[in-house]
Amino acid sequence: MSAAMPGRPAIGPKVPINFPADLLEDIETGASLAQLSRAAWIRRAAARALPEVFDGALAPDDMFRFLNTAERGAEPDHEVDDATIRRLLTAADHGTLTIQPFTTETLATQTARERRQLSFVTRSFVADGARVVLYQVAHGTITYRQPGEHDPGHHGEHTLYLDKAAARAWHQELRKQFLPT
Repeated sequence: MSAAMPGRPAIGPKVPINFPADLLEDIETGASLAQLSRAAWIRRAAARALPEVFDGALAPDDMFRFLNTAERGAEPDHEVDDATIRRLLTAADHGTLTIQPFTTETLATQTARERRQLSFVTRSFVADGARVVLYQVAHGTITYRQPGEHDPGHHGEHTLYLDKAAARAWHQELRKQFLPT
């Protein structure tokens, strides 16, 4: 019989990472404000940076939630139309809707108070054997709990387009608004 190791159980494999001193200082500040350990804060930040993944066939509820939570963009004529929505939901209902690998371009800024993120995601679905490509422009802000505040805040929106040029134009407009240089 082996003796139990003292301390907390391991969460997973240990991954040594070297950080520049100023970034490590910012991480320490963020972890302190969030009242988390540095490791927990880094795990949470890494998990939030990952794209949403649907594996295999999509359930109709998942696809409906994805389509239904989209915001209206600057060019509604180029957004996903009702016929495409019906096609995707019907394929999801029949169990024939799948997601192909997708690409995400993400820009982010972070301060001790908040994190802002803007993404351009190209999503390809196969609906009844035919490929459907949607361009998703998403932005979000996470505010960290400050001394004296009760809860952190989270705000996020995404807009879906069939037209890549219109999606890029909306992405550039949001970049000017949310990530000023």
